[in-house]
Amino acid sequence: MNKRRVERLDREGLMTDAGRAVVEAARRNGAWASLDEVEELREPDDLEDALDAMPDARRHWDAFPRSTRRAILEWINAAKTNATREKRVGETVEKAGENIRANQWRQPKAR
Repeated sequence: MNKRRVERLDREGLMTDAGRAVVEAARRNGAWASLDEVEELREPDDLEDALDAMPDARRHWDAFPRSTRRAILEWINAAKTNATREKRVGETVEKAGENIRANQWRQPKAR
């Protein structure tokens, strides 16, 4: 969404020098592309392997809304350490196996 906004601002001549500087800094430090795979809902290998190892988790995960999967992928992606990432992947798969959405304060109502 922000990339489209930057394109529009630049195209319309509304991008400020300060805005350009922030975008260039983000491109240099990798932040500009850090969520590209999340936006495309690409599962990282560790999550994909863990979900595939648990058929119920895979089935529930695939049925979660796009917005939920995107939020969880962003949460996993934001982990600062390998240990935190492993914990988040494990929690995601464990909860998906129970049809619970990890790191989501609001869960769908049981039917």
